[in-house]
Amino acid sequence: MGTKLLEALLEERPEEVPERPVKNPILCYKTRTIRSGSLTEVECYPVYTWEYRRTLNKVHPTTEAMQEINDRNARKRFERLAECNFKAGVDLFLTLTYEGQAPEDMGTCNRELRNYLARVNRARKKAGLDKAKCIGVIEVGERGRLHHHLLISGGLDRDLMEQLWRHGVANCNRIQQSKGGIAALKVYITKCFDTKKAKRGKGRHRYFYTRNLKQPTITESKTRISRRQAERIREDADLQGEVIFRKKYPGLQMDELMVKQTDWLPGCYIYARMRS
Repeated sequence: MGTKLLEALLEERPEEVPERPVKNPILCYKTRTIRSGSLTEVECYPVYTWEYRRTLNKVHPTTEAMQEINDRNARKRFERLAECNFKAGVDLFLTLTYEGQAPEDMGTCNRELRNYLARVNRARKKAGLDKAKCIGVIEVGERGRLHHHLLISGGLDRDLMEQLWRHGVANCNRIQQSKGGIAALKVYITKCFDTKKAKRGKGRHRYFYTRNLKQPTITESKTRISRRQAERIREDADLQGEVIFRKKYPGLQMDELMVKQTDWLPGCYIYARMRS
C-alpha cells in the first residue's frame, strides 16, 4: 500500500471498515526521504502483511478524500521543484496578464506562454545565458479571466522580461527571502490547485514546468525508522519525534511534524519537513 491510499483512508473513514486484526499486521515502516535544495521531507508509513493488504484492497476511499490527497500532493510536487531550482535574491516571480479579450481556453494560454519563453530564451542566448528554467500555473481570476504566475531564472533585466510579454501587463519581481522566499510564493501560486476541473480544463495539469528542471532526490528505506521508533513518535510526536528525527537527520531544523492515525487502521502515517 502506498502513501496516497493510506492517507486517503486516514483522511476520511470509509463506510465499511474491516475488523482490526488481533495479530499486528505491520511488518515494518518504510521511510521515504525527499531532498529538494534546502528542504528535506520525510514520509514514514507501515508496510502490512500480504493478508492484511488483501483485506484493505476491498476498502475504497471516497472520491472527495482522493481529490484532497491529489491536490495536496500536487502542491508538494510544485514546492519540491521550486526549491530545487530557484533561489531568493537571484531568480524571479513573474505575473502575466491579458488586456482586452483574454484567451478562454488553456490551450491558447499555453501557446502564448511557449512563445513568450522562446523570446526570453533568445534574449538569454544573446546575453550568453543558458535556457531559462521555469515553473508556473495558469490561474482563473475571480471574473473568469486567465493569467499566468511563474517562477523563472534570473539573469536578464526585469524591465526586459516585462517588455517581452506582448499581451498585457507583466509584473516581474525578484524572489524576496525576507517575505518568505519560495515557501511563501508556493502558497500564493498553488491556491488555484483547488479550482474545479471545469475551470482548470478537463485533463489539464495543475502546473507546468520546463524540461531542464533539476528533480528532487528520493531515497527509500525499511530500516531507517524502526517499528518501535514509529510507535514512540505516534504516542508523543512533540517530544519523541524531535529526538528521533534529530538523530536520524543531523544538522536539519524541524519545520513541521505531523502524525495521522485512526482507530480502525493499525499503525500511523508520519510526515516531517526539515531545512538545512
